[in-house]
Amino acid sequence: MSSPEFLTRLEGTTVTLNRVNPSPDSPLHVGPTRWEIVSKVHERAHIVNQRDATNGLGPAYLAGKFLCRPASPGNPNSLSFMRMYKQIPIAVTEFEKAPIRAAQAVKSHEPTELTAFKFLEQKGCDVIPRLLGYQSDQQDRDDTVPGGFIMYVIWEKVPGEFIDWEKFWSSSFSQREEIRLKFYEVYEYVLRAPDYNNGPRANK
Repeated sequence: MSSPEFLTRLEGTTVTLNRVNPSPDSPLHVGPTRWEIVSKVHERAHIVNQRDATNGLGPAYLAGKFLCRPASPGNPNSLSFMRMYKQIPIAVTEFEKAPIRAAQAVKSHEPTELTAFKFLEQKGCDVIPRLLGYQSDQQDRDDTVPGGFIMYVIWEKVPGEFIDWEKFWSSSFSQREEIRLKFYEVYEYVLRAPDYNNGPRANK
């Protein structure tokens, strides 16, 4: 039985990013400022209970991955990826009154994905997709967590096919070895990036 999804009916809506001046420390927001959501790829939930939240394992959030395209006239109609992070209530408080849910609000939250994107781009890493922009907003008073964060991260869609665990282990031994070799080459490249040890760590 599949889990219910909440980031629905967003196809055709637009997300507007605030344009910022690029700098050596923030080589970002290089793409269009308005993006149209085309379709949803998947949605996942990071659920935490009160004990988790007290121990610093929060916040709870939904993470939805979407295909999107530039919404501004004159821009190429090429597809990119967008990840939407939206704070949700702590487990068993989903139906509490708005003031109780609002008390859980985290005004801003930078996901590890975005931290890694920014760090690797700042170090000139050219084996990752380009980060096209990001935006941090807050939910309104009628939303799931009033005042809680909504974060958008947009990056280019590059040629290739996403390989999950199921696809990897269903591949032949020679195919798995080829994938491991390519991954190792890229991972070694990233490890050689200047100041890597001061940045977000990748998982092997």
